[in-house]
Amino acid sequence: MRSVLPVVLIVPFLFLAQGAAAADVPVDKALRAEVSDEVPNVFRDMGVVQRRAMVKGGRFLLSTFGSFDFSDGPYTNYSMSVNPGYAISDFFEIYLSFAPAYFVQPRSIVDYVGQYELAGGEHIELVPSKPLRHVGAEFLWAPAYGKDSLGIRNVIRSDTFFKGSLAKISFAGESGWRYAAGIGKTYFINKMFGFRVCVNFGRVQDIVNGEKSTRSMTLLETGLMLYL
Repeated sequence: MRSVLPVVLIVPFLFLAQGAAAADVPVDKALRAEVSDEVPNVFRDMGVVQRRAMVKGGRFLLSTFGSFDFSDGPYTNYSMSVNPGYAISDFFEIYLSFAPAYFVQPRSIVDYVGQYELAGGEHIELVPSKPLRHVGAEFLWAPAYGKDSLGIRNVIRSDTFFKGSLAKISFAGESGWRYAAGIGKTYFINKMFGFRVCVNFGRVQDIVNGEKSTRSMTLLETGLMLYL
C-alpha cells in the first residue's frame, strides 16, 4: 500500500506537465483545410456533402420540352411547349406555359370500338375535338441538389424539383382545363444549359363526340433548359 501511494500522486503531475508542454508548441495553420463555397475541399467529392449545383436566383429562364399524354382517353396528345420563366431564388421558379400546337394520335381502342355495328347498320365512332393550343402557368420548387455518376470518373450535378401547373386548352370553339402536379430532375450540362425530365399526374378536360368530360392524366415531359 505504501509503494502504490507515491505512484498515484506522481501520475497526475506528469499529465499536467505534458499538457503545458504541448500548449507551448505553435500550431501550423497551413495544415488547415481550405474552404470554398462553405465546403472544405477535403469533403467536396464526398456524396454526403452537396453544394448548390447552380446559382439561379434572379435569372431569366427558358424551358422547351415535349409532352406525352399517357392517359385513359381514346387519343394520345403530343405537344411542344415554350415556357419563359424567372427564378425567384435558387429554389423557386415561375413560368408562363405556352404550347402553340398539339398532335393527336388515336389509340387501338378507337379501331376496336369502330368494328361493332349497331342494329340500324351504323358504327360506333369516337370523335374527339382535337386540342389546338394551351396557355397556362407553372410553379416549381427545387429543394434538393445531388450528383449522379457518369462512369467512374465523371459526375453530373442535378436538382430534384416538385411542380404544379394549370393550363387552359383551346379546342375548335371550346376550351377545357388541365391541372397537374409532378416531380422531376434537372441535369446541369453547364452554367447556361440543362436537361430536364418530369412526370406529372393530374386531371384534364377533353371533348369526345361533342361531350365534355374530365379524365385522369399522366404526362411525361422531357426537354432543355436555358439559363439567361
